[in-house]
Amino acid sequence: MMKRSGLLVGLALAWLSLGAQASDMAATQEGHAARGIFLGYDEAEHRVTIAHEAVPEVMMAMRMHLALPDGEPTPDFSVGDKVAFQMFSRVENGRTWYAKELEALPAETELSLPPALRDKIGL
Repeated sequence: MMKRSGLLVGLALAWLSLGAQASDMAATQEGHAARGIFLGYDEAEHRVTIAHEAVPEVMMAMRMHLALPDGEPTPDFSVGDKVAFQMFSRVENGRTWYAKELEALPAETELSLPPALRDKIGL
């Protein structure tokens, strides 16, 4: 009887864990609104580099390489342009972060980037 109870508890915990992981994946694929400074595009890797503001409850402000999903057009920005985009992640051999729906922001847009990040990217 004790073995059966332990097995049932183990199965229940595994089921709850899978539900939490599925919920996490769905939430991250929906996307998070983000803004930042365009730092470059790597054609071979089909990814952009952006110094972005903090994304509340997701991550702090940082410089990141973000993959572009299949079908996302090649960005036509200059280094230093301010951009808005949707950021999401997928679990693929680890977690991969993506940027989609990139659009230019007005040059006078004020971004909230920490001084250390501004220094790191040369602003």
